[in-house]
Amino acid sequence: MKAAKWAVAAGVCAAVALGLWTNAAMTAAAIGAVLVLGFLYVYFVFFGRPSLAAGVDEVTDTKWHTVDLGKATVSADGSAYAMFFRRGTSSNLVIHFSGGGACWDGRTAALPIRPVGLVRGYTRDLQMFYFNSLTRLFPAGLAGMAGRRDTTNAFRDWNFVFVPYSTGDLHVGDTVNTYRHDGTAIKVHHNGRKNVTAVLEWVYANFPEADKVLVSGESAGAWASAFYAPQIADHYTDSKLYCLSDGVGLVSGRWRDIVDTTWKADTAKTLGFGIGTDLYEDALLHRCDAVTRSIKYLHANTLYDDTLTRFGAALNHTSTETEAFIDDWAAGTKASIARLDRSGLHYSFFLTDWGHNPRKHTTEHTLTTNKLYNTCTADDVLYSTWLKRNVVDDEDLSLGQELLA
Repeated sequence: MKAAKWAVAAGVCAAVALGLWTNAAMTAAAIGAVLVLGFLYVYFVFFGRPSLAAGVDEVTDTKWHTVDLGKATVSADGSAYAMFFRRGTSSNLVIHFSGGGACWDGRTAALPIRPVGLVRGYTRDLQMFYFNSLTRLFPAGLAGMAGRRDTTNAFRDWNFVFVPYSTGDLHVGDTVNTYRHDGTAIKVHHNGRKNVTAVLEWVYANFPEADKVLVSGESAGAWASAFYAPQIADHYTDSKLYCLSDGVGLVSGRWRDIVDTTWKADTAKTLGFGIGTDLYEDALLHRCDAVTRSIKYLHANTLYDDTLTRFGAALNHTSTETEAFIDDWAAGTKASIARLDRSGLHYSFFLTDWGHNPRKHTTEHTLTTNKLYNTCTADDVLYSTWLKRNVVDDEDLSLGQELLA
């Protein structure tokens, strides 16, 4: 197969070279046309918004569909918000919260994620902080746990609800702020709470029952999965409830001010926990509501996460001139996992230094909906296998124990 691909590639290169030799202008024009058409196809067709559907009952296929949630939902820049779902063939349900950074002051609000910024390459200081509108990357770009083509994916037949993230507030904000940076006013709709509320109302109406419910999230969505899992558990009282948080954990004394003052989340009242210095750990251990829920918490991190380490530096105004900010984040993450493991919660973790880049002293960020799902390992066990054994097989399996030492 590889030999055939190389033969085809060599043939194409030879044809292009011959064309340039015999008629350079015509060949260059043809190449340009192909590139333009390719770009238009990728942007408008491959990454095009899936067809609209009001509810699950009107869908008979297993393709992605878009749900318009109305004017109460909005992205950070004021543009429209929507959610996506894919009907499965089982009685199980995934509710997955997307990641996409955060903003909390003038500088971070002035640096939304732009496609052109993605080609700048790695720098230790973040150049972009959050999605301020729905990105075309989703849901077409989802793979791993969200992929249906991979027959080995244990979740391919599950009903799948994808909760996009474009409000810069970990899905919990409830305010409109006007930040200022270099004399420019930036208006940000921190509308995460209303967006999630609309999504969950739709989910409850369309999936009133499920055998198993996996509330999952990556990066910013990893916090959201922990925030909203108790509320979702209160609805699915007859279901087995699992909460997966992939790529999570930042220690800062600024959390209470940012989450409750800047974003107006009012966590104690609306989410049922008090904020300390580790927002993920707080959501699990600092409950201030009186309800005890049966939730299995699953926690995944890579040891030198190249995104969370830099967000931690920006959040805490920490120098990135040496590798100390990376090692400090890693130490804090290990300490948090150890505390959660001893807490008495139904809790399993996946901690790995797989794929460590010694030059940058970094590891990958998230694993769940990308190609790392079936390649990243801890203790020689694939991440996808760890997740299947914990959720599908109901085994209690933690990996990476030796890294905690």
